[in-house]
Amino acid sequence: MTASVQEHYGAAGIAARILAAVPWSRDADPALRAEQLFPFDQLHGRELIATREHAARLNPARTAHLLDIGSGVGGPARYFASTFGCRVTGVDLTSDFVAASQELGDLCGLGDLLTFVEADAGRIPFGDDTFDHAYSFYVGMNLTDKPAVLRECARVLKPGGRLLWTEVTEVAGEAHYPLPWSRTKEGSHVRTRETLIGQFPSAGFKLLSVEDETAAHLDLVMQVKASGRVPSPGLTQANAVVLGADFAERRANYIRGLGEGLFASTLIDARTRAPSSYSQLLEPVPQLS
Repeated sequence: MTASVQEHYGAAGIAARILAAVPWSRDADPALRAEQLFPFDQLHGRELIATREHAARLNPARTAHLLDIGSGVGGPARYFASTFGCRVTGVDLTSDFVAASQELGDLCGLGDLLTFVEADAGRIPFGDDTFDHAYSFYVGMNLTDKPAVLRECARVLKPGGRLLWTEVTEVAGEAHYPLPWSRTKEGSHVRTRETLIGQFPSAGFKLLSVEDETAAHLDLVMQVKASGRVPSPGLTQANAVVLGADFAERRANYIRGLGEGLFASTLIDARTRAPSSYSQLLEPVPQLS
């Protein structure tokens, strides 16, 4: 799995390509602002819109230390650090992503708040009770062993720490490839929402809420179409800077899958705990909202 993910996402010169697309000049303005990168570095469903919503939900304290699981090129981490002033450590399998994340964070003057590590989320290289909260935005589709990743998240989070997890989940039917997270069926590890939900309690999490975000994705597409405007960089074009020239096709297949009911977009909000008995792990699943 490691090699296939690295091959799918890895590419040289990511930071340079992003900087070439950003209206910024070192000579004119030596201080790059994190928000200048946001149209190009939010590589998950609904991009910056979703990052803002999920960050507001988590609302970390300035003193908090967050873990970003599958940190990509560091966009959400830079958002959290620049908006809340908190520390963020990102782990990602792709060395090109890690290098770009650190370079861009340093250019934004956020180097003291951001750390990026090349690592497998199933073997997080940090001690128990290290982080206050964690999040993972649209990474689960590439994880072959989600239960192992969730157990590691529970281990490195402090008691009572929150985990926000968004993921594409399977509904019914055959997907159209290529997709943003995989160009082939073999590289996609999308499972049903029920399967995903069931993996949280057994890993040591209490489910706070489970929400269906599918309509929000489709509504955004309709809003853009109704406006008559070319989609803004933050919606489609910009991610091609990082993810390749065929990203528009891959994203179109994803939206098609949502519209045809092949996929759903799921948000899970969970909290760590130290269960005193197995029965505590089997609480009823919160209703979808």
